[in-house]
Formats: sequence, structure tokens, C-alpha cells
Amino acid sequence: MNLAVWLVAPLIGLLLSLFAAGGGLVAVPLLNAGLGMPLKQAIAASLIIVAFTSFVALFQKNGWRLINWHLHRFFAIGAMLGGFSGASIGIEISEQLQAVLFTILVLIIVWWINSDSMKNLAQPAEKKTCNCPYALLAGFASGVITGLLGVGGGFIIVPILMMLGVTNHQTAVAHSLLLIISSSLVASARYYEYFSISWQPMLAILALAAVGVWVGGWIAGKVSSSKLQKGFSLVLCLLAVWMLFRIYVFESAS
Repeated sequence: MNLAVWLVAPLIGLLLSLFAAGGGLVAVPLLNAGLGMPLKQAIAASLIIVAFTSFVALFQKNGWRLINWHLHRFFAIGAMLGGFSGASIGIEISEQLQAVLFTILVLIIVWWINSDSMKNLAQPAEKKTCNCPYALLAGFASGVITGLLGVGGGFIIVPILMMLGVTNHQTAVAHSLLLIISSSLVASARYYEYFSISWQPMLAILALAAVGVWVGGWIAGKVSSSKLQKGFSLVLCLLAVWMLFRIYVFESAS
């Protein structure tokens, strides 16, 4: 693995630990442009990495103690159905289109996490009765994004959970991590034909991502979340552009 992979891989765990989101947004371009994997193979591998790292982050935070299982089961059913559906679509469309959609998603998320609407949603929410049909639909939508592009969708899941009745950000993070695990594993099963990969660098990335989770837990509360979001926004944009450039310039030329 090159130096860039060693430096960037811990960001997968760092993002998931701090925000319950962003791991796949780093993992996909890292695997594609950093290790030279074809995009669909990178998405398949990213789903495994994100599921594993989310489990480590959930374990680190003792997040299972915060889960509202009545709400979670509806969101999870939708997320798993969406993950399988999104993966089915992803297998059929071209890698170039997936790369464009991935870059568009990154730009939307970068705008979203720095907007006033995101800041308002981050405030403590009022406890509400579970709106199960909306939870099912929201879970399905986030699952489609997971399966289609190999990302967990936590930047979308967390604010939606708070709108649906999860009372604080920490609890929403725990729910998001658990949802990412289930939808990512279901989607990865649909990408089974793309798992002819070298597992040695994958295991190294998993280990580095786990280190990132630990680092994220250590710096949580010590650094302003707004400053972290701005820094990660820049990193996400650079990684997405790097991946898009590689697919359209280098792979198209070869």
C-alpha cells in the first residue's frame, strides 16, 4: 500500500466515531484511486469496511444501550430492503455513472453538514411517538444510497432519526451505526461477485480504520465539531474529485 492509503484509512474510523457517518465517503475513493480497485469492487469492499468499523464504533460507545428497538426495527427493515435494492441497481449501471453520482452525493453532503438546517437539526429533539411508515421509508432511502454507492449514509440518517423521535444526538449516532451495519452487510451480499480481491491490504485498512475509531473517541469533545466538519468537508471533496478524475481520465484512456 502507498503512503496515501496509510494516512487516509484511519479517517474511515475517525469519521464514523465522531459523526456516525462518512466512512464510506472515504473508503470508496481510497480503494478505487488509492489501491486501484475497479469502482464496483471498491464499493463491495467499502461495504464490508464500513460495517466492521461501525461495529467497532458502536462497541466503543456502548451504543446498544441507547437503542430504541421499537423505532429501530422499522428503520432497519427499510434500510436492509433499500440496501439490497440499491446494490441491485449499482451492479447494472456503469462505473462512470456511479462515480458521478458519488461525487454529487459528496457535494450535497458537504453543503448539508455546513448548512444552518443541519445545525438546527443537531439540537436536542422532542420525544415523539414512532412514526413507523416514515421510519420504514427513510430507512429504505438511506439503504438505497448505501447499496448504490457503498456509503453508510449516516450524515442523512442521524438528522432523520432526530426528526422521527430520537431525543438527542448521541442516541441518534448509536442508531445510525447499527443501521449502517445491517444495510451494509445486506448490500455487500448482493455484490458477492465482486469479492475477488486481495485481502491483505483490506485487513490493513480495517486495522487502520479501527485505530481511527479509537482516536475519534479520544478527541471527541476536545475539538470543535464545526472545525472538524469543515476539515473533513475539504478532504471528502478532494477524495471524490480524485476518484472521478481517475475513472474518467486514466480508465477511459486505457
